[in-house]
Amino acid sequence: MADPAALIEESFDLALAAELQAALLPRTCPTACPHQVAAARNRMCGHVGGDFYDFIRANEDQIVVLIGDVVGHGVRAALMMARIMGYLHSEPSAIVRPAGIVTSLNRMLIDLGRRTGSVLPCSMFYAVIDAPTGVCFYVNTGHPRPFICDQGTCTTLEPEPGNLLLGVEEFTPQEGCHAFTPGQRLVLYTDGVLDAGNGTSRFGEKRFHEVVSSHADQPPDKCADAVFKAIDDFRKGYKQGDDETIVVIDRV
Repeated sequence: MADPAALIEESFDLALAAELQAALLPRTCPTACPHQVAAARNRMCGHVGGDFYDFIRANEDQIVVLIGDVVGHGVRAALMMARIMGYLHSEPSAIVRPAGIVTSLNRMLIDLGRRTGSVLPCSMFYAVIDAPTGVCFYVNTGHPRPFICDQGTCTTLEPEPGNLLLGVEEFTPQEGCHAFTPGQRLVLYTDGVLDAGNGTSRFGEKRFHEVVSSHADQPPDKCADAVFKAIDDFRKGYKQGDDETIVVIDRV
């Protein structure tokens, strides 16, 4: 028979871990983000999970925006996402070079996997936006391709050269580039958003596009909230099967 005291302690530990993880994930740009208005929403399918995102003010002109998904769920994935976010914040001089920081992060995950006798795969979209010009350089390592929305029409970001998932093997990351213009919206998300199901079908990219497009005139926080509400309405009470995260950024 399980020890009631031990169960209470375990429940308390999980609740505390969930609070700590939530504290790592900002809902908006934590510091002034010139020329950008952003909002983010996240919900894990358990107490803790492997989805992560961040806004990092690298310097006066450049902002780092990232979103990622550690493969798996629960405490193991949560520890990995915390390790990744900590690593990125520990390299202030390197974070403005997408290919360079992704290479270093990949090596760190491979080394950690070797020491633990496992593979620790992770997808990530990592971008550096130059605030004055709107020019963005990015690396996508197996993550769902973001949307670019302009005047209510959303299209997927131009395909970048294929990159592997992080943590599997060493590779040379290839960068993509996009020049944001005022009024454009960047929508980042994890695969849990598209894979949300109701027992017979998945939410999918088409529904996601429709919700985002129909809220093109709304601020980023309203758009993000609308996506989660649409998923809930679609799911009809069906259990959430994966972590779900969306980040919406407007160029102003």
